[in-house]
Amino acid sequence: MKPVHPLSKPEKILFAILCILAVTVISGSILLLVYPTAKKQVLNQREEEKTEDNFLDDTTSLLPEYCNLNEKIPDISFQDESGKKVSIRDFEGRTTILTFWASWCPDCQKELSVMKELLKTAEKYGDINFLLINRLDHKKETKERASQYLTEQGIDLNTYYDDGLSAYKTLGLHNIPTSLFLDEQGIIRAWSPRQIIETSVLEGYLKDTIEGSGKVTCDFITGNMMDDKGGIHTSYESSREETERSDVLSESQGGMLEFAVLNNNKQLFDKVFSFITGKMNLYGLTAWKISGDMPADSNALLDDFRIVSALIAANQVWGGYEEAIKDYTAAIVRYGVNNGQYVDFYDRKYRQYATRFTLCYGDLKTMSELAKRDETLKEPYEKARKLIEEGRISDSFPLYYSWYNFKTREYERDDLNTAEALVTLLHLAEADMLPKESISWLKKEISGEGIKARYTVEGQPVNGYQYDSTAVYALTAMIAREIGDRDLQGKALKKMEIMRIVNTSYAYHGAFGMTDGTGIIAFDQIMAMLAYEYTR
Repeated sequence: MKPVHPLSKPEKILFAILCILAVTVISGSILLLVYPTAKKQVLNQREEEKTEDNFLDDTTSLLPEYCNLNEKIPDISFQDESGKKVSIRDFEGRTTILTFWASWCPDCQKELSVMKELLKTAEKYGDINFLLINRLDHKKETKERASQYLTEQGIDLNTYYDDGLSAYKTLGLHNIPTSLFLDEQGIIRAWSPRQIIETSVLEGYLKDTIEGSGKVTCDFITGNMMDDKGGIHTSYESSREETERSDVLSESQGGMLEFAVLNNNKQLFDKVFSFITGKMNLYGLTAWKISGDMPADSNALLDDFRIVSALIAANQVWGGYEEAIKDYTAAIVRYGVNNGQYVDFYDRKYRQYATRFTLCYGDLKTMSELAKRDETLKEPYEKARKLIEEGRISDSFPLYYSWYNFKTREYERDDLNTAEALVTLLHLAEADMLPKESISWLKKEISGEGIKARYTVEGQPVNGYQYDSTAVYALTAMIAREIGDRDLQGKALKKMEIMRIVNTSYAYHGAFGMTDGTGIIAFDQIMAMLAYEYTR
């Protein structure tokens, strides 16, 4: 038998290394076998936490999934203290606030700690139903725990129990506390997927519910961005003087006229129209902007269409605008058409017509109405309709080119400003001409990473413009309303709402922009106002 010699020191070190490596390999093999199961357990735990403990990060995903703003709340029910079934329909006739909560939820505890102050604020808005709906799952929450917590906190409110989370699931809630604000007809007018601990925030939601979100945003504009003559300035600044240094655009004036008709506000309509006729008149059309007291030398046909369309609607509601409509129609015949084609603008300084037609300028509904009023506008209407129809980019990217060049007789392949592209889709929807492929594209994008601010004609978001826009989602909501797609409308309003500032302690309460008051521009506000009115 061969004798075994003691290991030398280098051999001992080498042996130790080999042992460590062997242990590592064996451990790694074991981990590879158990990792999928362990990973699944961790993911399941995280998913449960997302549902149970408010850990969702994306603001939109926190919002209710199976109900929408400006629509009647589903017929949910819950139990009162005695176990009797109560329907949400029982509370119609009064403004109602539903707050879903649980005693174990830290954010709920913070909100309930200031409940007395919130109730005092709510009293200023009349007789309001303020209902606490307990998330009763019989696991983390029991009726005894909930009742004991309310008693300890001295909260004397009508309390109801969502036994088995029936109402919670029917509404598609993802988070507590979540509050829903219903008008007297039981229509959801506002909601908060987070705790409300400031009375000024609660007051903001109540104003949206009772007065209407569109009017609240309109009040912000008229109080902060409109001058005393009726001109709406493009950007909001911290001082009135700075705000009024910015331009007034015909797109804002026309949009406000449209809102005023929808909101039945003749006083606002006449003030804005007076500014247009007194400050922006351009051969009977409207200068596309005014800087200081100087109007631009050209118009923008799209805005002229919006203004005359608003005049036609105002004449139907209040009467008294027929002469103004005739004057605008005559001016469009003279300066909006060249060689039988609608053109973007007429330049007063150089006395030249544009050699292009921007597709979003094709307000087909208004063109059709004007063609009935003046036969000479039939040919331009038909040609514009054809240019728009043939301007769809592709089946895979079913938006429309930005503009058509009359000189080259081709559509230009410029990047698409998405808001303008959606105005084209809205006009097509109003004319019952919107292709199903375009609708599918909107639904796909909004359900993915969102509709971005600018795209190449190949359908890719443009670098630097991969952000969400209030106006884009407002226009999407209007398109959805026009075609009767409630799912798309609801998603668009959710995306739009997360950019809304709700806090009456801010001068810019009701505006869309950054919470520090920056990034507030007139176009976003007016498109959002129109979206609210369209979907009401």
